[in-house]
Amino acid sequence: MARCFRRRMGAHEQGAEAVEFALVLPVFVLLVFGVVDFGYVLNCDTMVNNASREGAREGAVNPNKDAILLKVSQSLAAAGLVGTTPPIVTCRKPDGTDCATNLDFDTEAKSGGTVIVKINYHHSWITPVGSTLKAGGITLSKTTEMRIE
Repeated sequence: MARCFRRRMGAHEQGAEAVEFALVLPVFVLLVFGVVDFGYVLNCDTMVNNASREGAREGAVNPNKDAILLKVSQSLAAAGLVGTTPPIVTCRKPDGTDCATNLDFDTEAKSGGTVIVKINYHHSWITPVGSTLKAGGITLSKTTEMRIE
């Protein structure tokens, strides 16, 4: 026969386990929620960075603003990041001066110049722990520059 080797609690120790659990549980929950929020924001930051790079790469081989915007939106949609503000697509001429306006990107972006893609994404927290650190979420911003081929 198997015997239980658990020590018997005295009358003065009744409920000690419940009190210890009640003290440890909030700290454990905060730790787990914090790890979940941090992991999710790190993942979203990586996806925004990848979308910015995809757009800049598209602009490096095909300096067409509509094609760049399409590539960025496809990359963000594939990552499940919806609701981002439209990316800012600008360029720098081969001589190092900035392009005159955002509207003339297709005519001013020339080989040897630089395409610049900037994405701003507002990230909302998924647990209450993130809101205690920064209420309303944070803005993830990524800028990528690539030489136009």
